[in-house]
Amino acid sequence: MIKKGFKLSSIKNVALALIGLALVFFSCLSIFTIIEAFVMKEKIPYLYGSYIPYREFLIIGICIVVFILMLLFNIHIKRKWLSALVNIIVIIALYNPITFFVSLMAIPTCVNYYTIESEADFNQCADDMGIDFSNFPKYNEFKEQNAQFIGKVEAGFFFYQSITAIVKYDSLELCEEDYKTYIDSHEFLTEPVIDSNGDYLIAAPEFYCKGIFFKVVSAEEKYQFPKRIYMVGIDKDNSTLYYLYLEDHDLDYIADSSAQDLEREMEKRVADQFNFDK
Repeated sequence: MIKKGFKLSSIKNVALALIGLALVFFSCLSIFTIIEAFVMKEKIPYLYGSYIPYREFLIIGICIVVFILMLLFNIHIKRKWLSALVNIIVIIALYNPITFFVSLMAIPTCVNYYTIESEADFNQCADDMGIDFSNFPKYNEFKEQNAQFIGKVEAGFFFYQSITAIVKYDSLELCEEDYKTYIDSHEFLTEPVIDSNGDYLIAAPEFYCKGIFFKVVSAEEKYQFPKRIYMVGIDKDNSTLYYLYLEDHDLDYIADSSAQDLEREMEKRVADQFNFDK
């Protein structure tokens, strides 16, 4: 009997220790996230906007409450086998949420929009965020046109950023002239890009989104797709050009191999990760 009791007591202590370590881990990661967020907010204010770490404080609070409840439970329950059983159940219950909690960490999840209003801001944005504008028109190329540069950032455990240049022309003739100049100076995809698994890195080389006709610029290296995508679009009805840049290093493919409407898949991606209404 003594040997049996000793084993149950050991299991209870190990279970409680594991729960404690898990909760300490979540709490420390939350604290680290809060510190990192405010440091990055100071460095790149348009990235995090008005970030307040409600979620991180909530996670810390939950961790503290759960740990206190477990300690009280273990102190007041005399039957060691019941105490050990409950501890093990809590560990199992924590196992699935652990992935969820960790996915919320690293960088606070938020979506922010910002505008680039000068050539200096344009260059600073590229420096701060490591944006590769190699196939993107320079800010000073639109001095005499009504140009608006819009950035969109979603920061979280995964991160993406997009830039949209919306250039409004006084006449369709000028619009088509600049469009032709860009088309003639770049190479474009003529068919979807498919990986070895049959998934679509680029689902369609040409497509419509919100009435705008888009073409996908060929990357210098195929491995850039779909991590980096450049697109140009023309809206002839409104004499407007759209230049798009997307950088998303967590994006493995635009559509899986079972996708049927490939143009629709590209449309959904652009509508989700860019913003034409700001």
